[in-house]
Amino acid sequence: MPVEALIKPLIDALLAALEKAKGSALKRSARRQLGEAIKELVKLDPDIDAAEAKIAIAKAAGIIERDIFTAEKMLATVKRASHKRIRGGKPLAKPRRARKAPARKK
Repeated sequence: MPVEALIKPLIDALLAALEKAKGSALKRSARRQLGEAIKELVKLDPDIDAAEAKIAIAKAAGIIERDIFTAEKMLATVKRASHKRIRGGKPLAKPRRARKAPARKK
């Protein structure tokens, strides 16, 4: 019995350390996913579904930071802009016209 009494706290401590390491790895991965979601939303033609999924992963991991709120705001803006583009609203940017060559002096 005394050996079991000594081993049990050691095993519990090892399991707790393993869970903590697993949790920190999950959060690190979720932060990376959140960064990728923000990068995706900055693109000209973003993949909205992928960005939503990555933001959901970060939320599920329990990350509550300013980056999540920023990513959610960006996602809402991109969704709104893409919805306007689909419906035929104002374009996001005016097309650039080609400049004429300057007149030559005689």
